[in-house]
Amino acid sequence: MNTEKPNVSKGIIDRLKALDDLPHFPDALVKLERAVSSGEPLKIQDIVQLIAQDPRLAAGLIDVVNTAKYTTGVPISDLSEAIVRVGINDVRVMAHAINYKSSFKSKPPFSEKHFMKHAMLSAFIAQVLAKSLHVNKGEAFLCGLMRDIGVYLLAVEDREKYLEVIKLADYDVSKLSASENKIFGTHHALMSARLLQQWKFPKEIIMGVAFHHTPEKAEEEYKAHAYLTYLSEQAVFRLGFDNGIADITEEEREVPSEELLKALEYFGLAIEVYDELIQEAYEDAENMGM
Repeated sequence: MNTEKPNVSKGIIDRLKALDDLPHFPDALVKLERAVSSGEPLKIQDIVQLIAQDPRLAAGLIDVVNTAKYTTGVPISDLSEAIVRVGINDVRVMAHAINYKSSFKSKPPFSEKHFMKHAMLSAFIAQVLAKSLHVNKGEAFLCGLMRDIGVYLLAVEDREKYLEVIKLADYDVSKLSASENKIFGTHHALMSARLLQQWKFPKEIIMGVAFHHTPEKAEEEYKAHAYLTYLSEQAVFRLGFDNGIADITEEEREVPSEELLKALEYFGLAIEVYDELIQEAYEDAENMGM
């Protein structure tokens, strides 16, 4: 990740932390991550005790379990029942999604609604793609969700500068990282990775996020995560959703770019299958009210 001026991204994160402007990563999620990562068998009651420590996460999970995907027609209001219905594997990713949607304190100089929708859809798509690409589903979800959190960090660090970035990139996602580098001396993928590093996320997620715009440059052991993260982002653009900052061209929606075809080739995935999986993930996200 040594592609920036010394300590630029670390300096920004330190300043935002001092101003209490970093997205919050609650203790309950920290403990949940440790428990899941340990590989030890988890009991429902252990998960209940962890989630119950954060009323916001508990309320969010109960809301999710009453959406179209999980409901049986009988409303659920008990956290234990909610976790049984969702399942331990899905609880982890849902808790991260709920936290992500409510963790930003300052308003960025772009559409938060578009930005959040893009992040959520990317996460769901990454999880669906992971089944076919032999990548851990939970890690894939978090790669898709967290890949652009660095955009928020840069925008909150200096709103006016980020408006310059948006103008310079001219709404073209392929120009975004270079525009950020020119204005800030770092770019959003690296900022995202630095924050995840601080939060002690698994290295596969950190590196997948760090190289999601240049997956071919990732070390071999992290290439799958980087390519998958790139594919999850491109998929949301292909569905017709911008991220509030940039987009792909209409031509790229009609005729896949060389970069996209190269990423699909890495996994031996046909564009037609990719598009089918994207649609499946979109419907899944809609059913969960995300």
